[in-house]
Formats: sequence, C-alpha cells, structure tokens
Amino acid sequence: MTSRSPLRLLIASAGVAALLALAGCSSAGGPANTAEIPTGVAFEGYAVAGDSALKALASDSGALDTVAISGVSLTSEGGGVAASSSDALALLAKAHSAKKKAELVVDNIDVSKGVYSQAIATKMLSSESNRQFVIAGLAGEVEHGGYDGVQLDFESLAASNSEDLVSFASELRETLPAKATISMALTAQTSASGYLAAGYDLAKLTASIDRFVLLAYGEHGSSFSEAGPVGGLPWAQQALAALLTLVPAKSVDLAVAGYGSTWPTTGKGGVISPAEARDQAGSRANWVSAQGEWTAKLADGTVLWWSDARSLTVRANAAKSAGLHGVALWQIATADPVARG
Repeated sequence: MTSRSPLRLLIASAGVAALLALAGCSSAGGPANTAEIPTGVAFEGYAVAGDSALKALASDSGALDTVAISGVSLTSEGGGVAASSSDALALLAKAHSAKKKAELVVDNIDVSKGVYSQAIATKMLSSESNRQFVIAGLAGEVEHGGYDGVQLDFESLAASNSEDLVSFASELRETLPAKATISMALTAQTSASGYLAAGYDLAKLTASIDRFVLLAYGEHGSSFSEAGPVGGLPWAQQALAALLTLVPAKSVDLAVAGYGSTWPTTGKGGVISPAEARDQAGSRANWVSAQGEWTAKLADGTVLWWSDARSLTVRANAAKSAGLHGVALWQIATADPVARG
C-alpha cells in the first residue's frame, strides 16, 4: 500500500468529486439514449462472444478503442485455461477489421455453478506449475490467436491470494510479447485496505499491469441485496477515491454498467437491459441525479434501477475531469449505443 502527498491527494479528490458534480450534466448533442464519450477518454467495451456482440461492435465502432472479449475461464483444477471459442475468434476478427484492439478476458468462474470461485483461483495461483500452464495457454492466444492483450478478471479473492497474484502477473508479463497489454479488473472496494483484503496488492501489481479497470457496478442487485442503484455515484466515488491512493489516475478505467435490476414484490428479480427498463417503466421512470441512474416503481410494486446511456455519459465526462485513462462498459450487446461526443 502506498501513500501520497497532501497535494496529490487534493488533486485526486478534486477529480473524483467530479463524479458527483457532473451527475446532472450530459451532452445534449447526440441522439436520445446514445452515450457520448468525450475526446481524450479511452473506451473499452466488454463483449460476450456471439451474434449480438458482433452487431453491437458494428454499432459502437466509432467510439470503441478496445474490445474486451469475454472470454475464457480457468479449468476447475486450476491447471489450465479454456481455449477461445469460434465465436470469440470471430469477434476478434471483427474488431481487428474495424481497426480496434482486442483483449481476451480470463476469469475464475466455476462454469458448473456460474459464480466466481476463490478455490479455483487459489489452485492456479498457489501452484507454480499451474501458473505456467495457464500462462502458456494465454501466451498462445496472444501469439497465435492474435489478441492484443489479456485482461485478468479474478474475483472473490482474499488477501491470502495477493502474493501469488503478483507472481502470476509478473510471470505473465515476462512471457507475453512486449507489445501485448495486460489489464486487470478490480472489484470495487470503498477503502484502500479493502483492495488488499480483496487480493489486490496494487503497489506490487503496478509493475506488471498496464491498466486497472474498476468495476463500479454491483452495488445492488436483485439476487443479493435490497433495491438500490446498480452502481451509484457516491459509492463509485468512494471506490475510485480509495483506488487513486494506490495507483495513478492515468492507469485507471472506470467500468460502468449497461444494465439494470428488477425487484418484484414476490418471486425473484433479474437483470434487465436499459431498453427493457424504459419500456417497462414508461412515464414512471425517474432520473436520480445524485446516483446517476434511473429508477421506477411499477404499478405492481416492482422496483427497477438501471444504468443507461446518460449514466455512461455522466461517468465518461467525470473520468475526463478526474484524469483517468478511460471508461469501460459491461456489456455492449445489451447496453445503449455509444458514440463519440
């Protein structure tokens, strides 16, 4: 963990405060329900390989710099990584034909359960031989598959994983071609100590990681919490402020949700696209400036919260004011269209 001078802290705090100051502002120049990314802000779009992602890539091509292709998972025993699917390779080819960079996202999802698994990550990270098998697989994807880099999306980790994660990142950096990028997704933490507790020793990781992607969503969700913003501005501000005490702003992308959640009065809720949320909410939709998101309460009592084009525009403008590298969006196939402002 690193500390910063009072001047640097003041500068970072002023930049982060822009998240709230800009909450009620968005450019009026673009089409309705199209996000606008300002000049000087890099934009990475997450894409789950498939036909919908191919269409979204074509639609958002003018704004995109990098496509994060999701992706491949560690094998259950931690000693390998799945190969890219034909759909992923088709998306890679489409990105390159549009002159966009493409990163391959590798995660520790237990595919049998659909959840991030600390156990699987630990099996890989704690074993030098397992790390080398996984690194060899990722290097093959870059060198032979044609990916421009790799994004590490290892979640549900603990502090006990931090040293091994640093080793893995360092060994991966030594193995990949120098021009290949390595980025790392970070689950949002509201304190500097929280990042280390989540397995991210950022002071050491900065030597190997080109860019950190702060996943500023998942604050609330119908499967794990009461109704609330998907990734509200005050919460995102706190997570970003904590992160900027540990890494430079120019190495950070702020990842934004392109989805919403539903909380019915009975039964299970679910995930909803911004377009679906607008259709369901109609005139009941209410923009909450303090959160930078929309909410609605339907006639049957169902509560919706969603993050849409306006939400992304607000955060992209804030990212520029804060001096961040850029923004990212999960995910382009279900989110609103994106253009350059």
